[in-house]
Amino acid sequence: MNIEQTIEAIRVMQAYVDGKEVQYEVPNKEWITTDQPAWNFISYNYRIKPTATLRPWTADEVPLGAWMRFKRNPQDRVLLGWVSVQADRDLWLDEREHSTDGGKTWSACGVVEESK
Repeated sequence: MNIEQTIEAIRVMQAYVDGKEVQYEVPNKEWITTDQPAWNFISYNYRIKPTATLRPWTADEVPLGAWMRFKRNPQDRVLLGWVSVQADRDLWLDEREHSTDGGKTWSACGVVEESK
């Protein structure tokens, strides 16, 4: 292992000590969560298990033409026909949800991202 690989190994191992979930990579490039890592850095790659975070839409990500409703008052719906300013899109994330299938399913007004 070189210095950069050692630094990364220490970071992952410290995260495990701190109670975070870690994963190892099997040959078919699938990541497996483990609660007892073997720390075999010659045969496996290890990482801190990514966690999903939700962020507001950017102006380009707003699904124009989708339905939007208030979470607290779901019977009131509006058709998304505007992008609005970032402050509004931040509120949409907290207070509203949207549907792109005519109201069959509803999702957060934002984007789910995997964090490292």
